[in-house]
Amino acid sequence: MKAMATIRISTDHPDLTPVFGPLDDEKTARVTELLEQADARLSDLQEKLSATTGTVWKSDGVVLETAVSGQASIDVLIEETGGKVSFALQLRPRNFFPTEEEMWYPGRKPLVMATDAWDIDGSVAVRFKTRVQGRPYTIQEPVAEIAEQRHEDAVAAAEALAARADELVELALSRDPTVDAWRPESARVDGPTASGEFRL
Repeated sequence: MKAMATIRISTDHPDLTPVFGPLDDEKTARVTELLEQADARLSDLQEKLSATTGTVWKSDGVVLETAVSGQASIDVLIEETGGKVSFALQLRPRNFFPTEEEMWYPGRKPLVMATDAWDIDGSVAVRFKTRVQGRPYTIQEPVAEIAEQRHEDAVAAAEALAARADELVELALSRDPTVDAWRPESARVDGPTASGEFRL
């Protein structure tokens, strides 16, 4: 299990070098501005979801995540307090997912993130009860995606994350923020309970 450090960009203003590499002051300011814009937009979404459902939706905002492995990324996760519905975005260096030969393990030097290209994608996921080979299981399944895009400039990557944040907001508000509204047809068993889970 990789130990993670999570730092909110808009409030704690962390050094973004682990993800973007060294940038001049102008680019650093612009990247930070764009990430803070995305944070504000997604914080509004979190509030709307809470108001719409009457339940608590939680999020740490747009954060820098770093691991002892050396992996670093910009992440967003907004989820219903029970984890049944979640909306996510990630901006990561192109080598965030290492090859088998590059895989980190304790005692090995941390990975060095590439800073010449970044990938950005997003998803909606639901967690629900279903049956697998006749047995009850609770599973989490992605049900919608914001397609991965690659950018070879740090500012362009931050601009793309801000744009994908707008896409995620639009996607999240396109349906009721419930398991019933988002779960795939193939997962429908006997219908949802009042809590949004499946009767088995």
